[in-house]
Amino acid sequence: MNTIDHTDELLLAFIDESIHSIHGLADQITAFLQEPSNADSINGVFRTVHSIKGNAGFFGLSVIKQFAHAVENTLDDIRNQKLVLTEELNRVLIEAFDKLNTLLEQVERGSQQNELSADEIKLLERISELAAQANNGLSDEHALLQDLRELAEEMNAAGFPESLRWSEKLAALVCSSSEEPQEGSSGAEIVPSPNDVLAKEFMIDGEDVSKFIHEVATAFLWPSNGKWEDSHSSTVMDRMSDLSMICRIKSSDEDHRKVEAAIKDFKTLYESPIGVDQGLISVIWDQLAIIIARFHPEITPPVAEPLASAVKTAPVPEATPAETSHPNPKRSRSIRVNENHLDRFLDDVSGLFITCERLKDVQTRMVEAESIAELVEELRQINVTFSTQANELQKSVISLRKVPIGSLLSKFPPMARKLATDLKKKIDVHIEGDEVEVDKSLIEDLDSPLTHMIRNVADHAIEKPEDRLARGVNESGNLWIKAETTRTHVVITIRDDGRGIDAARIRQKALEKQIMPVEQIQAMSDAEVIDLIFHPGFSTAEQITDVSGRGVGMDVVRTTIRDHDGDVQVTSVVNQGTTFTIEIPIRQAVLVIDGLLVGAKHEQFVLPFENIREVLEVDINEIKTCHGLPMTVIRGQTVSVLSLAEQMELSRENNFESKNRHPAVLVASKKGLACLLVDKVIGKRKVVVNDMQNVLENCRRIGGVAQMGGGRLALVVSVPEIVKTMCEV
Repeated sequence: MNTIDHTDELLLAFIDESIHSIHGLADQITAFLQEPSNADSINGVFRTVHSIKGNAGFFGLSVIKQFAHAVENTLDDIRNQKLVLTEELNRVLIEAFDKLNTLLEQVERGSQQNELSADEIKLLERISELAAQANNGLSDEHALLQDLRELAEEMNAAGFPESLRWSEKLAALVCSSSEEPQEGSSGAEIVPSPNDVLAKEFMIDGEDVSKFIHEVATAFLWPSNGKWEDSHSSTVMDRMSDLSMICRIKSSDEDHRKVEAAIKDFKTLYESPIGVDQGLISVIWDQLAIIIARFHPEITPPVAEPLASAVKTAPVPEATPAETSHPNPKRSRSIRVNENHLDRFLDDVSGLFITCERLKDVQTRMVEAESIAELVEELRQINVTFSTQANELQKSVISLRKVPIGSLLSKFPPMARKLATDLKKKIDVHIEGDEVEVDKSLIEDLDSPLTHMIRNVADHAIEKPEDRLARGVNESGNLWIKAETTRTHVVITIRDDGRGIDAARIRQKALEKQIMPVEQIQAMSDAEVIDLIFHPGFSTAEQITDVSGRGVGMDVVRTTIRDHDGDVQVTSVVNQGTTFTIEIPIRQAVLVIDGLLVGAKHEQFVLPFENIREVLEVDINEIKTCHGLPMTVIRGQTVSVLSLAEQMELSRENNFESKNRHPAVLVASKKGLACLLVDKVIGKRKVVVNDMQNVLENCRRIGGVAQMGGGRLALVVSVPEIVKTMCEV
């Protein structure tokens, strides 16, 4: 892999990490607004934006760097108590975080801007305006001392020996500069400047400079054994920190800033998952070589030459990072894996190896034993252990596909805030349960339905500020999005404190649109009437907007969720708000299930245990016809009767008259109940199921194929699809 490949991987990692870290900034800074003593919150926000700015500079993303730098300055003033975070400033900063997220997503798509847009400039100007209003007027002298304190803290946090030494000197400088004048001293006494004090520490002549420059260049040479250790990184950081101090005294501010930028770039490289390699460290050296040449031009070529030869296998483009354009890097299909999941997976695999060795031992002893009866119990115990370990291993594999649902939920706060702004509303979004882990494929399935619902909340549920104030509540609406899981389902709750759904208005609209008979509408309860918002083509919007009002959104939501055997329910109270609850099953491409093995027309099928309510025999004489459909009564409830062979298209006849009593299985889904007639019930089996949707996309009644013992296969019946088909007849 060459240097460009490494850079693309680092760029993708940077974008991914940055977008992930931005998602929590709104909650963090709001927490500081509510509790100004919570310094950890504002410091966390500052560190995130500061890191994005530094890394953006490393990758030549000048627009992101410029935007983040402007926001960072305001955050820095807030955390240093130079500014008071007002509610309006807090809201505008959250808008800036959303914009920063958008800029990063543009880079991910390969369409980054060359300069800030008019909207982005306007947003930064608004931040500056609000910051100026909140400025508490600290003096420039205090600001300089504060900057020095921060520099000392950052150097101390680096942890390298040289940086610790200089942090102590800076701290001493700040203390001496901030002391009150001694009694009897003149108020006009000249206090030494920071440069004066630092200059005394760096009394370097030409010979010392030559020696120091040689040490800097030597630190960048790639080790002869080809291995870059942490000690090499420590040396590089020490030498660059010293070079930064020298530039501050003996060179220009521009050189000092370039060295500081190189230090940040190296930290990013060192702390990244890729680590330090020859090609990328040569980029850092190129940033310093020009500056070093100004101190001692004649020493640069012989020192730089060994470095160049050491990294000639990974050439660096001549363009500087700021001039380099980044093509759209192709993202491979990958997911984040929790380290604990990997550890658990390795433990489970190790346990299987131990069990296999136990089986080999028993096999050897069976050959030598005169009677195997004494080994039967031991073999049974091993089989129980093996079964348990296989189940745990299967769970471990499933966990490797799981990702935090926060990767999906995090897109909705900025989306809701932008929609609210466009509609001249205010909305605060609260996320709970973003750490819940679900299968990656389910994340994709939930994206479209949730997007529809969030847009409807912003457009319909939340009122304009003046309307909210008129009914005695805060002008900013609230949207709560909560995720949780049960053993089999993911549950998403979307709740708002808006105007609520007026059942009387829904009922009137339903009567006007004549979506069903008048008598039926009038007989409905308020809850049933509210549920009509999911009816195809139904909408209460007075006018069509770009956001909603076409009567397709909520219909799409329920249809999409039910396509995955899920469901969505709604409850609402006028002037209190509305709550939507989505339940959707957790699915995996390959899973192990408990199933009931049944026979139909000499074929075997698996019915998932979760859909089985009862195994019974049906008296053929008790099967009656209602509206052309066979029905029977089971425990006082009328249930449709279906032939499994007919459903699987193995026979066109129901064969209900073939015998007086017929084996049957009462199955259920969210759509209802059905009685499946089978030829025989074989028994319970634990089977491995492989998804067939990508192979047989139109065979909806087949839920997968199960691997049976001896290499045999059996089709898994999709009970929800069969019941759904029955309901549509």
